[in-house]
Amino acid sequence: MRSGVLGLLVLGACATEEISAERAAVMVRASLSDESDAGGSLKIQTAYDPTGEIEIPTPDVEGLTFIPLGEAVIEAVGNREVVTQIYVFSGTKGSYTVPAMTATWRGDDGDVEASTSPLYVDLGVPAPGREGEIFDIDNPGRVWTVPWVPILAIGGVGMLMLGGIVLAFRKDWRTEVGEAPEEPPDRVALRRWEAVREDASLDDFEKAKALSSIFRDYAEAVLGFPASAWTSTEILARLGTMTQLAEGNVPRARRLLRATDRVKYAEQKPGTDFFSDLDSDLRAFVSATRPHSWTDA
Repeated sequence: MRSGVLGLLVLGACATEEISAERAAVMVRASLSDESDAGGSLKIQTAYDPTGEIEIPTPDVEGLTFIPLGEAVIEAVGNREVVTQIYVFSGTKGSYTVPAMTATWRGDDGDVEASTSPLYVDLGVPAPGREGEIFDIDNPGRVWTVPWVPILAIGGVGMLMLGGIVLAFRKDWRTEVGEAPEEPPDRVALRRWEAVREDASLDDFEKAKALSSIFRDYAEAVLGFPASAWTSTEILARLGTMTQLAEGNVPRARRLLRATDRVKYAEQKPGTDFFSDLDSDLRAFVSATRPHSWTDA
């Protein structure tokens, strides 16, 4: 099944379009999860300035049925509110497009809109464009053919003779080639974060957004839950149930997620030590939760 990419939801797998000039007023993003041949889940998150009125988008696709999964969750993030609504959808076999959905914020200075990117759903069928195409092949006229049988017979004898010579004068003609080991998730996370910190072209908002994504991707890879598609509240609630986590890791995660949320959604200006403090929290969390092997120091 083809999913509409989140990512990002960066947050990781997420389809989002932000209007940078009006980012303080409204942002909206949508993502797919739990997809199967029968249906899946659609999450819509809208962050907005509560001093105005907000019109939350709802999905409407011919052939698909969307049912809200409980009430919408409203979180206060700094001086913004974030509304999360999850829908369970189903439909008949086929390919569908969830069109861009628009959230409208109405304030004293007028209306501001933000839209998601289209998402694509394939229920029980291959994604369009993945099947190979068959082309007509012109039948050429009769041409001279190479006498392959005698050529191959002579070549085979020559190869056998050459192989015997090589084996006679070479003790070990085989080399074992191993596959390159996959990079562990803890190293991936820290490498990505170092690249973000060293990139002078990124502003504070972009760095905070990248750090949030890196943390969520790492938690998903190591702790086994879809952190890249969850809200900060959902992630912290799950971490709080993990008795195997060393003491101090939930507060570290809370500081990191809440701080980056305030920059992303409330446009709080980071202080001088903002990213240095979060760097310490990220490294401590990764060090305490990274997968270990017998070769680890």
